[in-house]
Amino acid sequence: MTSSPYVLATAAATLTAAAVGGLFLAFSTFVMAGLDRADPADAIAAMRAINAEAQAKAPFLTLFCGGALLAVVVGVLAALRLSTPGAGYVLAGACLGVVAFIVTVAFNVPLNDRLDAVDPAAVSGADALRDWTAYSGPWIAWNHVRTVAPLVGSALMLTGLLHHR
Repeated sequence: MTSSPYVLATAAATLTAAAVGGLFLAFSTFVMAGLDRADPADAIAAMRAINAEAQAKAPFLTLFCGGALLAVVVGVLAALRLSTPGAGYVLAGACLGVVAFIVTVAFNVPLNDRLDAVDPAAVSGADALRDWTAYSGPWIAWNHVRTVAPLVGSALMLTGLLHHR
């Protein structure tokens, strides 16, 4: 295997996709389950705080947005060399590497915005439960998608790198 810019970019896209998938895996496996154990108003307050931190942290934003951009670049490069060994795997993996970003923008952020409009201190217990349930179920389902897609994408890009000549 060579250390061409294509190989280096694909390796970096592979690592960032795996890291993003791992981050969302933590939410799918225990963060949301832990919040579901809390009082619904407390869960709403905690998730609002988590979302605010995620939007303000450069390391997360660099990994998440930069990884998606890198996957687009790698996907284009793979498409341009589709006849070479491994390029099809890289292209498929790169496409899956972008899915987490698309799902986040299309589904998770709108759910987060709706939750952000809820003042957990001003709603009744029944309303907090209703709001949390309406948020948590769909958010977790979409989070599973943005967990699996980049993890599978990273495996496909790695496979493509192993077949690259």
